[in-house]
Amino acid sequence: MNILLVVPRLNIGGAETYVATTAIALKQLGHSVAVASGGGMLANFLQEQGIKHYYVPIRFNNTLSAWLLEQIVRRCQIELIHANSAAAGIAAVKAKQRINIPVVYTAHGIFGHKAKEKSINQCDKIICVSEYVRRYAIKEGFTPDKLVTLYSGIDLQKFKPDSEKAKAIRKILGIPEDAFTIAIIARIKNLHSKGHVDVLKLLKTYNGAQNWHLLVIGKGKGLWKLKYHSWRHNLSQRVHYLGHMVNVQDALDGVDATVLPSNFETFGLVLIESMAMEKPVVTYAVGGTPEAIDHGRTGFLVEKNNLDELYQRLHVLANDKTLCWAMGQQGRSWVEERFAKEVMTQKLVEIYQEAVFNA
Repeated sequence: MNILLVVPRLNIGGAETYVATTAIALKQLGHSVAVASGGGMLANFLQEQGIKHYYVPIRFNNTLSAWLLEQIVRRCQIELIHANSAAAGIAAVKAKQRINIPVVYTAHGIFGHKAKEKSINQCDKIICVSEYVRRYAIKEGFTPDKLVTLYSGIDLQKFKPDSEKAKAIRKILGIPEDAFTIAIIARIKNLHSKGHVDVLKLLKTYNGAQNWHLLVIGKGKGLWKLKYHSWRHNLSQRVHYLGHMVNVQDALDGVDATVLPSNFETFGLVLIESMAMEKPVVTYAVGGTPEAIDHGRTGFLVEKNNLDELYQRLHVLANDKTLCWAMGQQGRSWVEERFAKEVMTQKLVEIYQEAVFNA
């Protein structure tokens, strides 16, 4: 098939990582793939992989974006558009109305609560990244027969532990080999939405966390405020800012566990990535996160905003290296069984074929 993947931007994030992983996986299966977006770090990465990128300012103007998508479809003989995010879905539907091309939409977040998003129901298929998202879409009035749950797939060759890299990353950052180290991987929009401030509170408040180290992976408007808070509370020596990372697995090699105390997650792709790297995960039980992990076996689900419980779960891992290791091993097996890229990509292709056949 000849497929165009569309996403507003290609910086680091769940939808962006999904698009990059999907594009490469489809190419490996022999499909012709191109990507349209407003650009970003992953655009260059994809072009290095031989995947054509087209600049389309999705969030600037959806009418202009729809026209540009139409030109790409005609010029490249695209058979199907796979849109990601509401803005991309709206633009793709406008293109579909002009040239009647099949459109598949992946909902990386909840959608339909805004009037302009209702047009997404005109897509041929709507992929939900969790059952939580599918149930929400049904409540918002979207056609149930169009909705299908398909979890994001992980490249298990890319996300594979490397003990030598683990030693190297700790040495570079000045982290003692025996120091319990956790990672938080998320866009830093502010200090609360992804729980960055909660993790800082752990390091500052609890006596048992006084020697813990934290890797902060990601950027955003709240980065400088976060750095100020870590400096103000004398945490600068234990909080390490790595910024955007295309190869986040390199940093995950150097940690013991991953924490994600978000206010809300539709699924939590970083949880899957971390488990693939044999790292136990601790996350608030919000949205789709209960679908991502096996509580008590691959990590822990914590009541939202319960800082004491969040600390206790991490403290258990910090003080029981055998348990930490065992959960990491079970996490890897969990991902291999349920979230392997190859299985998910094949299911995605079947959805594409159905959309094209019924168009």
